[in-house]
Amino acid sequence: FSDLDFQVRNLQLLGKVDANQSMLARPFYSTGKQNYQDLFRLVDASAKDSIRSYKKGLFKAILLPASVSQKFNSSRPYGWNDQAMSYSTGYQMQASAGVYAQFSILRLQLKPEFIHIGSSEYETSAAWGQVNPSINRVSLGQSSVRLEAGGISIGLSNQNLWWGPGQYASLLMTNNAAGFSHYSLNTTRPLMTPLGSFEFQLILGRLTRDSLQGYENMGLKRRNLSDKPNRQYNGIILTYQPKFMRNLFFSVSRAFQNYEVNKQGAKIMNTYLPVLNNLFKNNYNDDTLSKDQILSFSTRWLMPKNHAEVYAEFGYNDAKQNLRDLWLDMAHSAAWVVGFRKLQPLRNNSFIEIHAEAIKMAQNPSYLMRSAGNWYEHGEVVEGFTNNNQILGAGIGHGNNAQLIGLSWNQGWKKIGVTFQHLVQNPMLEVGPSAVRTRLTKWDDYTYGLQGGYRYKNLLFTGDLKWVDSSNYLWAGGYNKSNVYAFINTIFIW
Repeated sequence: FSDLDFQVRNLQLLGKVDANQSMLARPFYSTGKQNYQDLFRLVDASAKDSIRSYKKGLFKAILLPASVSQKFNSSRPYGWNDQAMSYSTGYQMQASAGVYAQFSILRLQLKPEFIHIGSSEYETSAAWGQVNPSINRVSLGQSSVRLEAGGISIGLSNQNLWWGPGQYASLLMTNNAAGFSHYSLNTTRPLMTPLGSFEFQLILGRLTRDSLQGYENMGLKRRNLSDKPNRQYNGIILTYQPKFMRNLFFSVSRAFQNYEVNKQGAKIMNTYLPVLNNLFKNNYNDDTLSKDQILSFSTRWLMPKNHAEVYAEFGYNDAKQNLRDLWLDMAHSAAWVVGFRKLQPLRNNSFIEIHAEAIKMAQNPSYLMRSAGNWYEHGEVVEGFTNNNQILGAGIGHGNNAQLIGLSWNQGWKKIGVTFQHLVQNPMLEVGPSAVRTRLTKWDDYTYGLQGGYRYKNLLFTGDLKWVDSSNYLWAGGYNKSNVYAFINTIFIW
């Protein structure tokens, strides 16, 4: 919750950070040219040498910022992109601190997290919602160990990953769920070639369940899946910046999951690295495994002179059988994210930011002939693309659509802003094994928010206060409900 990745994105639009960084696979890796302390100074020149570090020869250590994040919902679950915090009502808290050390090519980050989730009662229905018990938990949090040389890193990590250009949502990977243990092979900077620059990340990890929480992709209902083994996750993102098209990036992301089973005859490539197989389903069928995949394409176009960017992501929740299947029903199981950001520099290193984003996760009109179900709940793996029952990708909710817009004044860590969000709760309804129709009653959330940020000496404060007005709550016609959502993060820089 240090917000540093997003601050680096602002610095990029302001021309203070290399525009050749795509920022399509995060976390952002600082380099010798611009280290951790340099980035803080670029955000706020008065920060000076506030980060405690020790260096001797090839050894270097840094005390990472300590943070306490708090979240509150007064009457119903709301809010996303909050890592291990849950989609529930009442008070929640997440605390974290740690250290980063490196020796030669070895990098170690130890940053465990403590989570408290105090679930409160709220109004539910047979279709949505379930009150869960409170939780106190300690995890590895944002910890990792890796080897890095020549812009390539390989290691083991529990860190949250974000793939894609979205500010509020991306289709495959965000910080909506808790981080999961994974092996990673990735770039830490663009790799330059005669054709342009490339960035990539390849991961192989394990996804887990939480028996005390409801599934975000199943109407927040709990399910007894103790008879199911853990799931294996394999994902890849590849980003390309053409040499002849500056400030324009293209990427493709692909992810598979399957149950961890040891069946004789299973092919190694299909079992552990299916993302490297051919695109179409008829080329990699393997009946020894139950597996699902999702795929997306994205682009980000920077305009540094105008301090602006536009971006888009388009993806499928189901593999296409072949090229004919793709052309005949291109809308089947599709979702997308589009958005833009514009910064207008002012005096004293301040700027105005305006941004907007639209996310479409509900089914397309082709559902009338061929239902794809909602994203993150495909057929073979019943948990869907979740970790600890939380959606790995767009956290706006199960089959939802959203539009968001915001305006803010920023100076260093100071921020004052207003936001508006419109969220349509799962507008498509399936009845029976094949009958599909549009809901007659629509549940819409209209959210009006205030955002703020402030730095006092070594303390950074960021806050988000929202009034959520729900029309036809729980799809009950004429029934409206209000909710207060509050999120405040306190960061201490040693």
